Amino acid sequence: MIEIELLNGRVDVVRNGQDRTTIGGDDEWLLAALVLAPQTGLQAVTIRDSLRVDIRSGALRKRIERLRTRTGLTITSQDVKSDKIYHLDMTGVRVDAHRYLELADEFRRTGGTGGDGALEVARSLWKAGPPRFTRLANPAPEAYDRLYQARDYLEDLGRRILIVDDQVGDLLAERLGVERCTVAHDFKEFETIKPDLDRFDLAVVDLHLTRSYADAAGDTIVRQINSMGIALPVVMITLRPPENRSVPEWIRSLGLVEVIFKAGDEPATDMAFVAQRVNDLLREGPAALACDQLTQRVQKLRRKARQRLRAGRSEAEYRQAVERMDHDADKIGRLASENSLAAARVETERFIAAYGE
Repeated sequence: MIEIELLNGRVDVVRNGQDRTTIGGDDEWLLAALVLAPQTGLQAVTIRDSLRVDIRSGALRKRIERLRTRTGLTITSQDVKSDKIYHLDMTGVRVDAHRYLELADEFRRTGGTGGDGALEVARSLWKAGPPRFTRLANPAPEAYDRLYQARDYLEDLGRRILIVDDQVGDLLAERLGVERCTVAHDFKEFETIKPDLDRFDLAVVDLHLTRSYADAAGDTIVRQINSMGIALPVVMITLRPPENRSVPEWIRSLGLVEVIFKAGDEPATDMAFVAQRVNDLLREGPAALACDQLTQRVQKLRRKARQRLRAGRSEAEYRQAVERMDHDADKIGRLASENSLAAARVETERFIAAYGE
């Protein structure tokens, strides 16, 4: 069995699950083009135009033969009119990109069913995506488009979103897909969902949960989530920014993923922009973004704490206290770098209790 892997940012040929060969240079482009070619095959003129190979001199034939020798793959050719067409024999060959597209098509046909296990298998195939070629043309534009479309679809599929919004939460759920969203319309409804927060992939929380906009219930909800030490990233949505706080400082102080501004709170409000941004953040990795904010917050708290730690201590005691604090801050930094959001939140809460805001 030969496996060809294209979704780790390079082209690897694996024999019997262990003998791995990474194909580099122009051969990488050529093999990717052959693997992703349409059923009609890969035209010699396409190879010539991309790799600048002189077909008449026999250079292309030699290059194909070299690729056969390196990989053990069967590559055939046939003459069609004034051109030559190359085909990669897929007998006994598995390709991660082909499997990825098959799984995406299967999920589409079944309306997104297949179980979390099947979805994780599909997602695990995509590592860094298909290889990029900076000085060469895309080896298979149509196939690359299909792969990225499938990635967007599979990344969105199965993601569970909690929306806490008193006025336009249902409109946002319609945009995101009602089947993947749970909407809490006020703080009381949120309280009933709290025991199950760890089953969501993202929370989208409105700052104000009253029509008077006199509250800051969203802040309270985020602080509760932080204190629970769970790995639920939070996006704040609001019609207007909070008073007396800059948005970057607001994001950092709460460890938010981002703040998204709504176009309105009326029944006819278009939530397309908010929905698109939420989907973008899910693909980007909201836990990593929230961890970045925690790291920045702790670094700022660390600078402030140094001044407080000096008061009433000898130089030796001060240095010992700073060393302990730095150890705690560095631990949070390590957890954040590993995207361990739940653990990073727990340690951040401890850091604040020990060293203050």
